[in-house]
Amino acid sequence: MSGFGNFTSMKNILDLPESEPSIEEASLAEFIGPEKEYYLGQWRRMQEERALSFHLWALALGPFWLLYRQLFRETALYIAFFFGLGLLRWSDFGFWLYEIVFLCARVLILHLILGLSANRLYLLHCKRQVEKALRSGEPEEHKNVLRHKGGVSILPPVVFLLLSLIWLISNYYQGNYGINTDFIF
Repeated sequence: MSGFGNFTSMKNILDLPESEPSIEEASLAEFIGPEKEYYLGQWRRMQEERALSFHLWALALGPFWLLYRQLFRETALYIAFFFGLGLLRWSDFGFWLYEIVFLCARVLILHLILGLSANRLYLLHCKRQVEKALRSGEPEEHKNVLRHKGGVSILPPVVFLLLSLIWLISNYYQGNYGINTDFIF
């Protein structure tokens, strides 16, 4: 790893003097891209206080925030939980709820969970990706590799938005033509 340290232990990764960041912190900052001060500060606070951290944009945007930050595995889990909770509609628990109330309740629950866990999820994702990037490649190229693999991307959330709209519109028209779409919502 040539001077970039060991990322396997989470303890003390950010406990360093303010004036000179560690190579690990510098690598994380390079990978994060925009808003690196926010995330490094939140992670430092989480570590020092052993407290949860709340992320307003993750609460508001849900899977769009996950995709913007390139958390594809976590987005797949979000979607799986969304549809998994949709199966409760057929149980005794959810059958009496109106479709729109049930849909909004699922989204609200998932967004609250995401808002409370977003900073921790993003830290784990960044550490995994930085470790992988630093293992593969020459030390001189690490900065460029981290920039290329990290940062944010607007394309995945836009594609997800378009696919979501297509899904919602198709379900709306199917419902208008007598096709039962209750199991989808």
